[in-house]
Amino acid sequence: MPFLRPFAYPLLFLLGLAPWSAALAANNQSGATKPGTVRLFINRAGGGKAMDVSNTLDVPVDVTLRISRRVNVAGVGNGLIRTRVPANSRVRVATLSKRQPGGPIMFKHSFSYVPLFTPEPRQPGSVAGPAYALPWQGGPFRISQGAGGDYSHNTPRGRHAVDIAMPVGTPILAARAGTVVAVRNGQAGRHPDPAGNYVRIRHADGSESAYLHLSRGSVRVGTGQRVKIGTPLAESGNTGRSTGPHLHFVVQKKIGDGMVSVPFRFAQPVESLPNFASREPWDHSMRRSTSSRLTK
Repeated sequence: MPFLRPFAYPLLFLLGLAPWSAALAANNQSGATKPGTVRLFINRAGGGKAMDVSNTLDVPVDVTLRISRRVNVAGVGNGLIRTRVPANSRVRVATLSKRQPGGPIMFKHSFSYVPLFTPEPRQPGSVAGPAYALPWQGGPFRISQGAGGDYSHNTPRGRHAVDIAMPVGTPILAARAGTVVAVRNGQAGRHPDPAGNYVRIRHADGSESAYLHLSRGSVRVGTGQRVKIGTPLAESGNTGRSTGPHLHFVVQKKIGDGMVSVPFRFAQPVESLPNFASREPWDHSMRRSTSSRLTK
């Protein structure tokens, strides 16, 4: 998600003690990686392990890899590895070897990454395509969950979404011109649709922007209606799977039979709220953390 200032949403999942099994090895073998993902691969390398990061985003990422609880492990110094992985590339970030040839190696690892977005066209880390106007009136408001957020922005449909905390009733505006292709306007609470009330707009390039969790009865546009930047769409709300009043905004493209979220950039910077659930100090970076495992 492109902003002048990156944001942090770290999460480390403790999966517990897990032997290096055939199933785990199969999950980490070299192979095709889905577009728009950043993954850590762990493979056998002689008697040790090779750790590669695949980045299929259109922007570089800064990677942090921590190796702890090491038993018979050499080759990783103090266990903290930070490196940059270019866009659409795969880089070996660590090679673990055995201190003593006869025994197994065991370690716990945690992996996180920071996408290096910028809203400035033609600059390193820029996101191609148009800049989206801020889809609300008033404020200033701030991001409460960014791209790759651990609560709900961790699926192909929502990985690059942003949640903007704002009071119920805030005017929601079209961030880009297009045609309204779907609306929901009558949901009062969490059910039946996790998105709550929403407006979906298709743009000239086939991409779609979606505005979710809107107030019941506030939607002012209908299917088939053409809108331009700044057209009033609805009012923000707290419907669907929402933990508090906010606007969920996402840009998606059709791939196969489904929609996947894609990186986009706002036309101006948006500040973020600290992730109070984080175990790490707030560092004003947008971070997507993956997993933490004890491996042998």
